[in-house]
Amino acid sequence: MLHCPTCGRHYTSDFALCPEDQTPLQADATVAGAAPVDPLVGHTLDDKYRLEARLGIGGMGTVYRARHLLIDRPVAVKVLNPRFVEDEAARTRFRREAKACGRLQHVNAVTVTDFGTSQDGYVYLVMELLEGRTLRDVLAKEGPLDSARSVALMLQVSAAVAAAHEAGIIHRDLKPANIFIVQRAEVPAVVKVLDFGIAKLAADSLDEDEPKTLTLVGAMIGTPRYMAPEQCDGAELTPAADVYSLGVILYEMLTGTVPFSGSTPLAIAMKHTGEMPRSPREIIASIPPALEQVVLHTLEKRPQDRPGNAAEFRAELLSTAERLGLENATLASGPNLEALRNVGTESPSGRLVIDISRLRENQGRTVNSDINEVTVVAPARAVALPQADGGAATPLIEHPSFPKVAVPLVRPRSRRQLIVITAIIAAMLLTGAGLLVRSRNFDMAGPDAITGPSPSPTVSPSPSPSPSPSPIATPQPVRKPPPKKKPEGNSIFSKGKRVLKKLNPF
Repeated sequence: MLHCPTCGRHYTSDFALCPEDQTPLQADATVAGAAPVDPLVGHTLDDKYRLEARLGIGGMGTVYRARHLLIDRPVAVKVLNPRFVEDEAARTRFRREAKACGRLQHVNAVTVTDFGTSQDGYVYLVMELLEGRTLRDVLAKEGPLDSARSVALMLQVSAAVAAAHEAGIIHRDLKPANIFIVQRAEVPAVVKVLDFGIAKLAADSLDEDEPKTLTLVGAMIGTPRYMAPEQCDGAELTPAADVYSLGVILYEMLTGTVPFSGSTPLAIAMKHTGEMPRSPREIIASIPPALEQVVLHTLEKRPQDRPGNAAEFRAELLSTAERLGLENATLASGPNLEALRNVGTESPSGRLVIDISRLRENQGRTVNSDINEVTVVAPARAVALPQADGGAATPLIEHPSFPKVAVPLVRPRSRRQLIVITAIIAAMLLTGAGLLVRSRNFDMAGPDAITGPSPSPTVSPSPSPSPSPSPIATPQPVRKPPPKKKPEGNSIFSKGKRVLKKLNPF
């Protein structure tokens, strides 16, 4: 495990520099004996939340994986660091974070369920437990991201920030480390915006005993690489400051680097206020020019030259994504089968024919590219229906329909297959007939009909004459053995008949 000596955060061995301040990471000190254990692990807050493991350390508090003992549900608990407990400003800021998250109800914003101070003096905040990775981890291992994926993530991030702006909340510390990507099986990625720890409620809804501002004039609060120029100058902030931070994040997703970096926070702040960012297409040439214009629009130096809030920025980004045809750009969740059936027609072959234009109109998003087969039907035909009161005819979109047909389960043999089978049977019949005729001719001719070379005469000595002449022997006729009758079952003709019976499919 490595840690940053500047901010004190811990990282895995995959990182060499601190993603927040670019400080070289150092290894944890090696000491003899057991490693120190967090004293709060195993502790129970208010007899309800048992802290099970430490998940991470932030600027103001430590986040633990905990369990709600009353309902047996895992949650995340953020405990204010003990050195801030006596600091009234830190306690007020922590309470403001709870209030900001509690007021913000959005699918892309982390949900806060409880806030309080335990009997033993711990100030804590209870949130939903998220499983996944931060955008910082994704960029460190996979950056730069392709245009479609970058736009898809930014549309979800900007939706949460737009909801915050509508509720009168300025985040003030948007960065990849505060953007969490929740990935579940068979569900598209969902983005959650975290850490409203220094968020300011722009609306006049604070308690009367709270100070109207928790920062001094000229102080920089935030992460320098993602801060707007007016935030670096310590000026009064508007929602356009969050838009600038969103532009820096989108720039980093597309190019793999931030527009401005430096050795010190002051050097970075000077570049934000006085230098123009490098064109993203000079770094990654495949970035669409229209998308580059959106990024550069958010990085304007003056707040009035940028989109006024996150809602305006999201509308501009969404319009550009639709013109470019970026797949999955607006996809928050995949279309279910019911939605596809509503805009599709079943073909005679049983396939679902999808009209993509109707799907976009009904759901406002493109079809997921994971669908194996999508067919676009012909344009629908408009039919005019007259009004009952004689008014103008109302066009009715008539979509093509397909008649139902009966498809046999057993596929019939083709003509070519029948011709091949007939030729094979004919060849077998001719071969069998030839063998049968030859066998019969052999039986009728007998063994004498077979001629062969006669043996050569041999000279033998003549016997001595006997005193009495022997009678001349008359040759006896040679009887031909009766032909053997072959069993009918073993004849070639019978075998041919059995083969024909097996090959006959009818």
